[in-house]
Amino acid sequence: MTEATTMHVTFYQGWPLRYAHVRVDGLRTDHAANGTVCLWAEDDPAQIAGIDIEVLWSRLDEWAARAQNGFRVEDRALDAYLPFDRHSGWRAELPFNDLVKKGSNGFKTPLVAIKRGNTLLMGSPEDAEVADLLRGVFYLRNDIGQAPRNLTDVEQALTKKQGADLAQGLADRTDVGAADASGGYDFIVVGWPRHDREHDAVALLLSGAGETLRAEAMAASANDHLARQRRAGPDRELLADKTVLIAGAGSVGGHVAVTLASSGVANLRLHDEDALTTANLVRHVADKYAVGYDKAIGVLVAAKERAPWVTVTPAKYLPSNPSALAKTIEGVDLVIDCTGIFHVSAALAEVCRRTGTPLITGALYHQGALARVQRQAEGDTRIAGRPANPAYRALPPEDLAASAQGFLELGCTAPVNNAPPTSVLAVAADIAHAAIDYLTGRRERSDERIIVLRAMDPPFDRPGTLDSPASPSGGAA
Repeated sequence: MTEATTMHVTFYQGWPLRYAHVRVDGLRTDHAANGTVCLWAEDDPAQIAGIDIEVLWSRLDEWAARAQNGFRVEDRALDAYLPFDRHSGWRAELPFNDLVKKGSNGFKTPLVAIKRGNTLLMGSPEDAEVADLLRGVFYLRNDIGQAPRNLTDVEQALTKKQGADLAQGLADRTDVGAADASGGYDFIVVGWPRHDREHDAVALLLSGAGETLRAEAMAASANDHLARQRRAGPDRELLADKTVLIAGAGSVGGHVAVTLASSGVANLRLHDEDALTTANLVRHVADKYAVGYDKAIGVLVAAKERAPWVTVTPAKYLPSNPSALAKTIEGVDLVIDCTGIFHVSAALAEVCRRTGTPLITGALYHQGALARVQRQAEGDTRIAGRPANPAYRALPPEDLAASAQGFLELGCTAPVNNAPPTSVLAVAADIAHAAIDYLTGRRERSDERIIVLRAMDPPFDRPGTLDSPASPSGGAA
């Protein structure tokens, strides 16, 4: 593994919470990068045990035994670029899982990349939207054993046809720096299967040409749908066939919509007749490029950017006629009311009750000091009956005369709710939690929750949550 007879122990910033690193010059094996032995993952809290020198030596002895006898396949480092001789400061993003699905052993396909910051965003040539592109290639192989450590290892891991393609791509290069267009291959990616039916890959950035050719490994990550879906949380599959109608695509409703889409909800129907203004951007989820368009359109774009699997249907008006409203909500799994408009909320609650459509409604009060999230589904107390029910806490009345209640500005016909962005995010998150709790069938929440975000008079004098006394399966009233 190495001819070195000494090792270096380095105490990095963060010790003793970060373990002391051991480096051996010339060390070449799995679970080592540039001679540094990988004893714990950098984010492993167990590494604090390394503060004890005996624990550190014991861990090193265990590593040395594994390295000498051969690491198990499942012990191989997940970051296949680490064993490579040279590392680049550039990163790579590519639709890795999509590429793997396209072929089998010996597969190759061209790639292009654009530079964004210190990252190469890779994709298929047909998906390219700009002309100034770097050219590259993706090769897929069967198990190649250890991750390649240099360009020669990569060449030897390829099939004959892949090797010939790479040789031509390298021959076409001109002598340019890394991440500059060379006329040949500017980068190459090699993928191979891992023990757990997943795949590893090494992405190499090239510079120079001929005798000055140099390859450096980039840290790589996937940017395809599967990579995003894996971050959607454990409820993604349960939400994948759900349709949710959201009334109100403003600051609260927009964040709710994007959160549900990102969590895996497949279909969203958005209703809001307002246009997005620049002033709205302080609390809204939409980007500045949506200013002037309907808020529902801005939310659609934001949701699709984060969760490309979601289908969003925007609409302007929510009918006020009960029969038309009933038809509008027909076929949805859940209605969410984020309008904060009393008569709209009352109409939705009544029509949802009549049609047996589950409803969640949420709003902010007292300039964002309080929030209330209510659920009305089978077995819940109907919302219209709660004010007379002592089991439910009454919110303190709004002081409409208070000058701080809101403010008037050019173009507004009513005071602007001055709730801060933190309150908007808090109630939006709780509405989304309530929605997912219902859609997944858990029903672990009670049917009403008041969130105290800023202390007021009792019983709202402590920040926190106050649930209604009814059990999650409480009786109807």
